[in-house]
Amino acid sequence: MSETVFTYAAPGLKFGRGAAQEVGYDVASWGARRVLLVTDPGVAAVGHAATVGDALVRHGLAVTTYDRVRVEPTDASLTDAVDHARQEGPFDAVVAVGGGSAIDTAKAVALLVTNPGELMDYVNAPVGKARAPEQPLLPLVAVPTTTGTGSESTTICVLDVLALKVKTGISHPALRPRLAVVDPSLSATQPPLVTAASGMDILCHALESYTARWYADFDAKTPEQRVPYCGANPIADLWSERALGLLAGAFRRAVRVGGDGARGRRADGDGRHLRRPGLRQRRSAHPARQRLPDRRPGP
Repeated sequence: MSETVFTYAAPGLKFGRGAAQEVGYDVASWGARRVLLVTDPGVAAVGHAATVGDALVRHGLAVTTYDRVRVEPTDASLTDAVDHARQEGPFDAVVAVGGGSAIDTAKAVALLVTNPGELMDYVNAPVGKARAPEQPLLPLVAVPTTTGTGSESTTICVLDVLALKVKTGISHPALRPRLAVVDPSLSATQPPLVTAASGMDILCHALESYTARWYADFDAKTPEQRVPYCGANPIADLWSERALGLLAGAFRRAVRVGGDGARGRRADGDGRHLRRPGLRQRRSAHPARQRLPDRRPGP
């Protein structure tokens, strides 16, 4: 029997220049009092973390900053962040400021400060034990500072396990941030090379999503068997097509012009957030070897 159900989910979204200045209002409205701000040394050095931290403080929140995020997180770097949070806590919320590495690190922290066990208990099998969270995670706000990650809308935390020399992750719907705050002014100072790499990331993910296997071509699943990436579907196609369109009209300008005046960067950031909800489960052959599915409804 073929699958007849697909799912779609996304975090709350606040988009626009100045959106990062409103983070304190949003977090305080959840009843939080103590916040862990997670960032990396580079983002901290340019002042973006301080900008978000000040926005939190203005609304009466006590902020502790962890700024030792490793670019391309490892099991060791995530454990260091979790240990720091456990020692300095308890916290009521986590705010990540940075690229995918900072956001993924914050996801691991939000998971492990409220749930028993260690990091490898939750890492995907067969590398880890694939344990599911037993308790609610700390609410997480993701404030991306690059236009390529998309981690602010996903349910995955990616890491390298050093001893095994393998890249894997933790995947569970509970890891999805509660709120994504996409403020184009934070990415306006990206170097051209970073913008180019981020744009290619958007392109590859949107194409991968659009050419994925149709959800109804899989065997039927029970509710507990369904994963967030369920296969190509009508909703995901809308996001993928829109992301590709935005990128086509903005990518060259964003790389060439850059700076605060680049409308291309705003569209690039919009496309980044759109293509991530469109990502689909990748169980089929390489997209280049697939026939595009016929998405027209039958008679």
